[in-house]
Amino acid sequence: MTENQDDAPLLRQRKGDIEWLIFNRPRVRNALSGEMEQALIEAIDAIARDGSAKAVVFTGKRGDKPAFMAGADMGALAKATNPAEAIAIEREAETLVAAIEALRIPTIAAMAGACVGQGALLASACDVRLAAPSLRFGFPIARTVGNCLSLMNYARLIAMLGEATTKEMVFSARLLGADELLATRSIRAVVGDDELDDKAQEVAEALTKLAPLTLWATRQALLRLRNHSVPPDADDDLLSACYASRDMQEAISAFLAKREPQWLGR
Repeated sequence: MTENQDDAPLLRQRKGDIEWLIFNRPRVRNALSGEMEQALIEAIDAIARDGSAKAVVFTGKRGDKPAFMAGADMGALAKATNPAEAIAIEREAETLVAAIEALRIPTIAAMAGACVGQGALLASACDVRLAAPSLRFGFPIARTVGNCLSLMNYARLIAMLGEATTKEMVFSARLLGADELLATRSIRAVVGDDELDDKAQEVAEALTKLAPLTLWATRQALLRLRNHSVPPDADDDLLSACYASRDMQEAISAFLAKREPQWLGR
């Protein structure tokens, strides 16, 4: 990928029929900011309206170390001090992931380095995932923040990893490596960091040669089956209990102070 000095939080490149969306905050391992999130939503909408791209690749700009997306900025989480704000955070985050799932063309996540929290959710919404050996994927929230995911996001992870792996990942509070994900068949291939972009372009071009309506209908059918199992607003009590807890405020303070949080379970 050519160097680009643009300071925008999101870069767009067109390679033939393939649109590339590149997270561009390498100094903070491409952590999702509000500005980047809005730029992603606008780019996805533009791609859908234009209709000329035949596939989309999501990846992260490389800094000193590779990173797909190292979660979201802590600022928004720190503001969630009551149940309404907690629920709003999850519903707003759903907008981006749902926009990816609504695209009529194939989506590919080319993952290297940290792929954590919101980054892992974004990758889980893609049709095909490729990984470099440096990949570290997961949700260490039981160790770091003390919040929980929405029912829809747990459903996404179960569809991708299976229930047992999803629970083991959260309960161990560790990040999964590329080989572990390959064993679950949740990624298509593991390739060297320097080969990841070329492989993503190759896979994207191969997808464009298949029947587009078949791919679209299959994705939508699977999404409808998954979404049917998630009652609306059935997780409000869970989100409120975690986000508005003393534990989560303590965890955020501990994270900023670079110390271990003291959990009290309330």
